[in-house]
Amino acid sequence: MQKLPISLLKPGMKVARTVYNTDGQVLLAAGMMLNVKFISRLRMLGIISVYVEDSLMGGVEVYDVIAEDTRLQARKAIKRLHSEASRAVQSGNEPIIDDEQVSETINNIIEDLLSSDDLIVNLSDIRVADDYTFAHSVNTCVLALLTGVSLGFSKSRLHTLGLGTILHDIGKIKVPSEILNKPGNFSQEEYKEIQKHPLYGFEMLRKNQSISLTAAHVAYEHHERYNGEGYPRGLKGNHIHIFARIAGMVDVFDALVSDRVYRKGYLPHDAIEMITGSGNYYFDYDIVKAFIKNVAAYPVGTIVELSTGELAIVIRTPRGCSHRPDVRTFVLKDGIPKITGEISLSSETRILINRVISEEEYQSAQGMELAANTAGI
Repeated sequence: MQKLPISLLKPGMKVARTVYNTDGQVLLAAGMMLNVKFISRLRMLGIISVYVEDSLMGGVEVYDVIAEDTRLQARKAIKRLHSEASRAVQSGNEPIIDDEQVSETINNIIEDLLSSDDLIVNLSDIRVADDYTFAHSVNTCVLALLTGVSLGFSKSRLHTLGLGTILHDIGKIKVPSEILNKPGNFSQEEYKEIQKHPLYGFEMLRKNQSISLTAAHVAYEHHERYNGEGYPRGLKGNHIHIFARIAGMVDVFDALVSDRVYRKGYLPHDAIEMITGSGNYYFDYDIVKAFIKNVAAYPVGTIVELSTGELAIVIRTPRGCSHRPDVRTFVLKDGIPKITGEISLSSETRILINRVISEEEYQSAQGMELAANTAGI
């Protein structure tokens, strides 16, 4: 299957993964055939992209690292918690953050991760445009816990890490929404206000006896950077709690790869390169290494050009071989892709990935090939 932006969806395409709204209700079920009405409705509801079936992916199953229901329940729990806390703040009251609302779902995430033999992130979340904060909180939690599993954390440590990470942005409820949702650059005053959200979150969480002080410090320190250039306190190196070092790194990664209304997300291999290049500068490199073991640089369904000149689509990534996936090669004939073979790039080390072929370029190539054959060229 392929993840396509809403602008490239066409009638007749089949939905490969169910699309949900912010409350977990089904907007479009997997297997449904797209038509003009459905595409228009998705656009109106703020859906930015959709997974559709692809003829090249026959026999290939793509799984999330956690169950779909676990992800939906986590998003609903964090949305409910944010909403309740926000109402309290607007009423002039101190919000009560009850960790029981999210504790069970964190345990479910941990169980899903620990029960999987092949922890590779291949899918990016399909999000409603106004759902970013909640989906981002869940994604950073999952990515942080994946990293914690790689580092050998106990279940109790994983739970504290998950709780702190899923609540890392809770302080944003005290930041004016017109600043949070501003698509352009912040003014100096607006940026100063944004920089207060870690302190806001820490103050809220530490006043709640059910939240551990360690989890509160994840919210407080997730914008600190390994070289001391972060905020709010300019902490450096190991003075930043390891949970916050993890949270800060995955927070940046998820923000980079996320599609927003005003920009398309970075490709995972580009985001990984940015994170890796910042190791022992912005981020702790030992944590970076543990993280990238579990993230596919080229997710399943990515179309690439190989150093042999062949086109190929990624069909799986062996754990620990983030940049060396298994691919299925193909040629375009009359605008239709025809499979020519499969290559394991982790074994065929002489073959490299030259570049990623964008969805726009691939669809254009299909159209050009079809036009050329129709014209008899």
